[in-house]
Amino acid sequence: MGKNYTKVYLTVLGLISVISLFIALKSSGNREEIEKLRKEVNLLREELTKKEEQLKKAVEEKEKLARKLKSIEEKIKKANKTLRRKGIKIKLPQGGLFIPADRKENLEFYASTLENSMEKLLKVMAEIPVGVPLYGRLTSRFGYRKDPFNGKLAFHAGIDLRAQPRQPVFATANGIVKFAGWSGGYGKLVIIKHKYGYETYYGHLFKIRVKKGQRVKAGTVIGYAGSTGRSTGVHLHYEIRRYGRLLNPLKYLYLNRYNAF
Repeated sequence: MGKNYTKVYLTVLGLISVISLFIALKSSGNREEIEKLRKEVNLLREELTKKEEQLKKAVEEKEKLARKLKSIEEKIKKANKTLRRKGIKIKLPQGGLFIPADRKENLEFYASTLENSMEKLLKVMAEIPVGVPLYGRLTSRFGYRKDPFNGKLAFHAGIDLRAQPRQPVFATANGIVKFAGWSGGYGKLVIIKHKYGYETYYGHLFKIRVKKGQRVKAGTVIGYAGSTGRSTGVHLHYEIRRYGRLLNPLKYLYLNRYNAF
């Protein structure tokens, strides 16, 4: 933009200089020189008009691109808000977004690509159970362990997160409540069905806040931590399954080391 302003400024200065000389020559009566300068003045006027149109177009394009990048910035903020609701902490790069100092076409393509990527990210992050269902210390991992009641080796289908009594428990993705009630050793249990074959289990709840068939969003409080069922203390038992197969929830709790337990 600075180059455009400089060109216009120099053009105007040239026009002023020619007009001044034109006036001086006119007073001296040199008709040939006057006619020549008149043509130059007209050419400069045409050039000035073109430069003004180019500058106006450049300003409009810059404003259009600025609005587009502002829209992307809002989507990034929305994505960060969604991630925070899911208990995910991301270390963002310093200095804002990287925008290559290149031709306008490349900038527009970059902005369009980034916008599409953010829309996909928002959709996927809301549908897949990535994030923390409860803010608490990990006390038991997924896999084989000694049973806390009889000391024998047994398979633990999820993870346990230590909790305060009646601490809020959050849905880790959008979905529909498949089950909400008492279920043997789980005690008070909520099962949420998500897209892409995922299901999440939230066990040993003190109180359930949702009903079967209810739609929930990521971050919705679905109940409160307790010690119902086969439990030795207040905590949340959390499971993730996909198409019926048990998955290790630890792989879904965080996106990078900044949210690791």
